Amino acid sequence: MSARILVVGGGLAGLLAARRHQRAGHRVVLLEAEDRLGGAVAELALPGAGDLALNAGAEAYSTASGAVDALVAQLGLADRVVSPREGLGSRIVSAAGVHRAPAGALLGVPGRPLAADVREVLGWPGALRAALEPLLPARIGARPGATVAETVGRRMGRRVLERLVAPIVGGVHSADPAELELAAASPQLATGLAEHGSLVRTVRRLRGGGRWGDAGRTAGASAGTRVHALAPTMAALPAALREELLAGGGIVRTGVKVTGLDREGEPWRVRTARGEQLEADRLVLACPPDTARSLLAGAAPEIAEAIPETPSAAVRLVALVLDAPALDSHPSGTGALVAPGTPGIRAKALTHASAKWEHVGRALREALPSAASPHLVRLSYGRPGEQLPGREEIVDLALADASAILRTPLTRSRLADWAVIDWDRAMRRPRPGHRAALDALAALLEARDDLELVGSWRAGTGLDAIVRADDARAAAAQAPQTTPISPTAPTEGTPR
Repeated sequence: MSARILVVGGGLAGLLAARRHQRAGHRVVLLEAEDRLGGAVAELALPGAGDLALNAGAEAYSTASGAVDALVAQLGLADRVVSPREGLGSRIVSAAGVHRAPAGALLGVPGRPLAADVREVLGWPGALRAALEPLLPARIGARPGATVAETVGRRMGRRVLERLVAPIVGGVHSADPAELELAAASPQLATGLAEHGSLVRTVRRLRGGGRWGDAGRTAGASAGTRVHALAPTMAALPAALREELLAGGGIVRTGVKVTGLDREGEPWRVRTARGEQLEADRLVLACPPDTARSLLAGAAPEIAEAIPETPSAAVRLVALVLDAPALDSHPSGTGALVAPGTPGIRAKALTHASAKWEHVGRALREALPSAASPHLVRLSYGRPGEQLPGREEIVDLALADASAILRTPLTRSRLADWAVIDWDRAMRRPRPGHRAALDALAALLEARDDLELVGSWRAGTGLDAIVRADDARAAAAQAPQTTPISPTAPTEGTPR
């Protein structure tokens, strides 16, 4: 029987939930408080670079599961899928220097600690310490709720934690390894440690590769190259989802903020800032966890109290369009993640977009025909506990950081245009105990069929995790469900 579905939130999770319910034959209304859809999937035009469209948020998606590629094909966007330029790889920047990111790692944990690319970053002492990890008792660093720093530091050693893992945790998850629960950051690693008694053995099973001492780089590409994107920008994805919803008779409204909920018997009553009251048989909250908690406090207090505290992480991005022939050699490959405390660099990540994506390079040359060699570089700022650089100073800081990471002098004389982009609530920092809290929340939600909570705070970091979570819900709706739907494993994304 057709039901009235109301989705609050028009990010990717909300759009997918609306699509799933519409495909099941229900009537769908989606409300988004902002004036656009897509959440952290957005584009921005640079007027000083011929109105070049660039990714203002997520710039790619993991291909690990194939879930996003399948969705893209269903939406008729397969001809827009692009892959990173081959052979460049990404870099890790630390006090030890700039090194190629080791292949075949997961969350920075190497599956072959004695491989040449790992030794280059860790040195022989760090590599030998990491290679001893499979010999340690499985209980070490494996207590429930252990943080990334606790587990990796105790099992793999300080150099693996500081030079390989911390750059990914900071650059991709916008978190501190000492505060981020391993089970939330990588359920695969946490589960593998419990099953196999070793992080190294877990990574080797998941990523493949030869014996620890193999010097080749054949165990898999670095995390930054196991991705796809859409041309010209990832904004094509939410746009296609919106068009499908509208074509199917759905209602999509932007600029509509939900201010309150009532649930006295049937149905849900949803109040908006415009003074409206809408009714729905099933409510989907695809909004940040603090917003969901506030909205549900009166209507579903048990659910509201079970939503875990997940502080937001502010991120400030700087996009630089540079006319710099010295960057034609792609000195840091597709980009770099920077270890906390690296001398002289405040950025946590850099993406050399025009090196990574050939379609970006082509678009730049078309937009700036008089430039000798245009390049697009994007840097990310916002480490835990650090104040964001001021907008008035950040362009010069970004130029200095890019110069250090790319090992190429870059000044304002090379700038064609730039943009500063703020994301105040897009990233979340799960605290220790987050995974157990999500499992408890899932059990409560399983008992009712009128309420659904979706979003990256439940699914995990990255577009792939969000799509997989929606796929799991679609599959559960078609078969008897005997256990709660668990959050999906986050996948390594691109520098943010």
